Amino acid sequence: MATTWPDIVSKLSRDAEMLQRFNAAGFDQINEHAIKAAIVAYERQLVTPNSRFDRYLKGEESAITESEKNGFELFTALGCISCHQGKNVGGNMFQRFGVYENFYARHGEPPPESLGRYNVTGEDRDIHVFKVPSLRNVSLTAPYFHDGSVGSLSEAVTIMAKYQLGLELEEQQIIDLVAFLTSLEGQVDERLK
Repeated sequence: MATTWPDIVSKLSRDAEMLQRFNAAGFDQINEHAIKAAIVAYERQLVTPNSRFDRYLKGEESAITESEKNGFELFTALGCISCHQGKNVGGNMFQRFGVYENFYARHGEPPPESLGRYNVTGEDRDIHVFKVPSLRNVSLTAPYFHDGSVGSLSEAVTIMAKYQLGLELEEQQIIDLVAFLTSLEGQVDERLK
């Protein structure tokens, strides 16, 4: 069954902290308009240009470390870039969580929010399908995944390799991939702070 705007508004309106946050942002109530405005404001903050990786792509060879370069090469060679693509290194497609192995088969029955797009469309093909997130500033945005169940970036990388790529990574590969991901930290527009 698909989640509706009234369901979302009702759930958020019962949360005292959410009410307080929406009020602080200038909304006297939580409604569809306020929620969409909050999401837009949040997504604007994710556009953070001039990361060290951006400078590297523009020819500043010393902008990233050898480990970060190795991580970028791995990111590309392993296929991570096929989903985490484009200027925002993701955020422009939907993908099933658990391409090579069902994550939930080993971790128990998922809560309803882990059904992914199914909650919006009601289509079985959308079970466990989520928007691929942008990896810009990912090193600053723990916890990870749609449910915030993973606390560290190295654990997130390990899980993604196993369930999305069917791979068990070596320790140095994880270190290098995490190093690369830290190079995606950009500059936040001072007007948005």
